[in-house]
Amino acid sequence: MGTQVWRDRPELGRLRVAVSAICSCILCVILVAGLWPFHAPKNDVQWLQGGNGIRFGNRGIVVSADGIRTDAHRDGCTLEIYLRPASVSGSGTILALDDHPDPKYVFALRQFDEGIALQRPALDRYGRLVRQWWRTNNVFAAGKSIVIAITSGVGGTVLYVNGIAAGSSSEFGLSGADLRGRLILGNSAVQDSWHGDVMGLAIYDRALAPLQIEKHAGRWLHDQTPVPGSDELPAALYRFDEGHGRVIHDQGSGGNSLHIRPRYFIVAPAFLEPVWRPFRSRWDGWMTRSYWLDAAINIAGFVPFGFFFALRFSLAPTMRSPRLMALLFGVAVSLAIETLQYFLPTRDSSMTDLVNNSIGTAIGVGLYRPSWIRMLAGGNAATVNADVLRAGHK
Repeated sequence: MGTQVWRDRPELGRLRVAVSAICSCILCVILVAGLWPFHAPKNDVQWLQGGNGIRFGNRGIVVSADGIRTDAHRDGCTLEIYLRPASVSGSGTILALDDHPDPKYVFALRQFDEGIALQRPALDRYGRLVRQWWRTNNVFAAGKSIVIAITSGVGGTVLYVNGIAAGSSSEFGLSGADLRGRLILGNSAVQDSWHGDVMGLAIYDRALAPLQIEKHAGRWLHDQTPVPGSDELPAALYRFDEGHGRVIHDQGSGGNSLHIRPRYFIVAPAFLEPVWRPFRSRWDGWMTRSYWLDAAINIAGFVPFGFFFALRFSLAPTMRSPRLMALLFGVAVSLAIETLQYFLPTRDSSMTDLVNNSIGTAIGVGLYRPSWIRMLAGGNAATVNADVLRAGHK
């Protein structure tokens, strides 16, 4: 009897059609926002015209075929890179060496606006694995090409800019063991794109003297090989002078070429990254503005989802517990999106997003009131059998 009453009320039928259309639109918007562009885009890496080097655009990555092999038993090491950032108002990983089971705990060279930061895995006083950081400000200038050299020895680590010492640290020590592993340029192992040009790179498994670093910087800035003799042959040397193709040859002792793949990819994508993972680092975790902005967007985006699907399920004459069903459907949709994002290199599969989407769905469901059906249906809908309404709102 109750079902027949629902079927015979044209006001409710029209309301169901309208709400169904809104729900379909909301679902489409959420799927597009969560899964766009639905495929791996082109790897945005191009050769520079009129000079040596490659340019990293919106999403680009270059990876070595094998791991860089430095002498892990040596205390000293040096890294030189000739580069030009696209902007001094952004951040990204310029270089990383994927040599640790946890891809977030690797050696990395990162830009933070006009400053530069070094990261390496270390153990704290309790024996726990942490990321040790060292940051130097006022390194980059808009449109300027510079040579950065990081050398570490017995006295600590020194950062040189164009052959001149710009900072030092006695606590941030590097060794040959830190500069080992698969080389990643223009990105990190877990997606942290950098925009700019790289025109030269060299890795040594020994500490270079200040005069050597100054001499090398001058040669880099004049597009010349910084190695005048075989006695200084580095473990890896890339001049980026091929000008075309997808292979960047190693002219050092390792013979480890870099490869430019046609499609963008992530070296170590995370699947449903745990909720607590962002709280392990203040640099790219819970203390960043982007973390809280993403949380607000994920919650707000699912509030209308919860509200309108609770309304739509309430209009189904045979649906029991429409609010609970709307909540479960929101969780299911979010879980499906986060699962599919694992296969999309431009997205991050995160349990945090799943939790925030579920919170947003719950808020939307909580805002819905069954009595609003009478108001939305209008007119004679106020006389709908109370038993039928109760059946749809359990």
